Order: sequence, then structure tokens, then C-alpha cells
Amino acid sequence: MKLTKSKLAFALLLASTLFTCGCNWSASRQNAAGRQSFLNGQFSQAINQFQQALNREPNNPDALYNMGVTYFTLGKQSQNSQFIGQGEQFLRQAIAQNDQHVDAHRSLAALLVESGRQNSALDLLNTWRQRHPESGEPLVEIARLYQEFGDQTQATNLLANALQIDGSNVRALKAMGHVRELQGQYNLALDNYLRSYQLDSRQFDVATKISEMQTRIAQANTTDASSGLLNR
Repeated sequence: MKLTKSKLAFALLLASTLFTCGCNWSASRQNAAGRQSFLNGQFSQAINQFQQALNREPNNPDALYNMGVTYFTLGKQSQNSQFIGQGEQFLRQAIAQNDQHVDAHRSLAALLVESGRQNSALDLLNTWRQRHPESGEPLVEIARLYQEFGDQTQATNLLANALQIDGSNVRALKAMGHVRELQGQYNLALDNYLRSYQLDSRQFDVATKISEMQTRIAQANTTDASSGLLNR
């Protein structure tokens, strides 16, 4: 598939996805401080703190990922292609150290799309899928790309495949709920959201979606009942 138009939201790189890393105590403290600086919009300070973490553990994939996201975010805000390029390098290093790093793959795919390299983003994710056919995570990210480019059918098929591999994949269930919601299949969406939330009740956005789906279903039932009375 040739992707020619990016609708991919930069929200894929939410600050909440930054890691505090399981490195030694001092490096972990620097990584946590860097995450807080990032959340406060203090990107230069965040970079310095993440660099200190990398000075202690140069190959820590989470610290590399954090540095990549920070440079990418800074580059987008300042329209600095050099910073974006540095972000790409750090994200690729994170994947080199941990080729199952979900957030690094997602963020690098987002960076490639934002940089006009949509096919490269798809190649990245498909290569990940080929390396780990036993995992549903690559399929979830590929489905996200297809969904962003308006191909809901392919996104649905990919998510169904992910759930065949792992029926308890929280992210796949949530993503499937979103696709079903867009298709107006609110009962199916509710079922997916409920299953995802039951597996991880920390998903406050999913709790909101459950409430929204319940309201829409109730409204649809009320409308159907009213139409039935009018047709008598």
C-alpha cells in the first residue's frame, strides 16, 4: 500500500509514555527527573538528565527511547530537522537494544510518517512483525497506521489477527473497540472496551469510552422504541 497523506496525530508520543527505566538507582533517578522536566516543557533540562542516565548505562533502551522522544518533540516544536534527525537516531538505538520495545517502534513510525516517509514507517512495522510473528504488538501498530489513513477494513483484519495470537492483548482490544466505534458498531465496541478495561483498570480513557458506548446504546434503544410506537 502506498501511503500518501499523513493523518497520524503527534499525540502518539504522549509524555506519559516516557519510561523511568529499570537501570541502576542513580540512572533511574536521572531518568525520572528527566521525565518530569519533559512534562514541564523543560526539554533542554530533560535532555541533560537523560544524558546523565545514559552516561551510567549507555545501552539502556528506555533511556535511549526517552532521549529520542524528547528530541523529536523539541524538533517538531522548533521545526528543527536536526533535532528530529537526532530523535530518529536515538529511537533506532533503542530498538537495536530491545527489538520488542513497543513504544520505540510506535514513536519511530510516527516520526517517519511526520517526515513524509510513510512507506518506511510501514516497512519498519512489518519488519518488526516478521521478527516476532508470535507477538500481536506489531499488528496493533500496523493497524494503527491503516486506521489513520482511513482503511478501517484492513485495520479491523489486523487487529483480529492480533487477538487470534493473544486474546488478552489489552492494546489490541482497546484499538478494536475504537475501530468498532468508528464503524457505528457500539455493542461490539463496548464489548472490546470492557474486556480491555477488565484486564487493565488503569485505563481511565477506556472507562470514559465504556460510559460513552453505554449512553449511545441506550439512546439508540430509546429511539428504536419510539419509532416502534409511532409505526403502530
